[in-house]
Amino acid sequence: MSDFLEFSFGVNDEKIGGKRFDRFKGKEGETYRVSFVWWYTDAKGQPIFDREKLPAEMRTLIPEGCPPPPRFVGAKRFFIENVGYVLDKGPELAKLAGQPSKATIGTIIVIWPTDRNGQLDVPRFQSGNYDVKPWVFSRDKYDMLQSRNTEFPLAEHDLQMKCTDSQYQKMDIVPCKESLFRKLMQSEKSRPVAEGILSMVLEVEAIIRDSIAQDLTVAQVREKMGQSAGASSGSGSGSFSPETTAAVDAILDDVLG
Repeated sequence: MSDFLEFSFGVNDEKIGGKRFDRFKGKEGETYRVSFVWWYTDAKGQPIFDREKLPAEMRTLIPEGCPPPPRFVGAKRFFIENVGYVLDKGPELAKLAGQPSKATIGTIIVIWPTDRNGQLDVPRFQSGNYDVKPWVFSRDKYDMLQSRNTEFPLAEHDLQMKCTDSQYQKMDIVPCKESLFRKLMQSEKSRPVAEGILSMVLEVEAIIRDSIAQDLTVAQVREKMGQSAGASSGSGSGSFSPETTAAVDAILDDVLG
């Protein structure tokens, strides 16, 4: 039996086994650049990128010298034909699903506009053409992200992700040299852009659990199954991405200057 649990790298993750926002799904052959944008925040709602500014009870869980990790939420879920993904609430649902539940995890990212090779598309970036979305994935991808975060903290580095399989959302992932979101947060000129992203993060946060699974009773699942009867059912190397810090700085100067 499962319920939603919020956690982060090394914080509660040993327990994991409104407005509509479509989940991020990669398309095979496409390369994306993403920043993680769901962070623990201070009293003013600003992301905390400094370990020493975290509450004491959280600070003790993060090694000294390591930036705070992003936030995640997760639960075990079943897939039930003609119903969709349903929160694991016990053996009766397991019987209806006919298979064990799987741990599934979500976070929030911003997908920056890029060309097919993952290089920033400056005109689209200048026009504010970026997407803030929930990203939902399996435990093995979470473990890979945790490993990346150890050497290339996600508070300081974007990820460049090439989708190699659309159906199973397999990604070849390498870190970039910096985080565009953090650079926007640190620039006075770009604060309005960063604040706009933070506003969207709050909207996605309100629905991210629904992006993982529906919280339904056995009776509700049976009802949906009856109503839908007969309907059709709907990792890479550790090297840096080639984009340079100077190039990103120049882009931000162009956008904000």
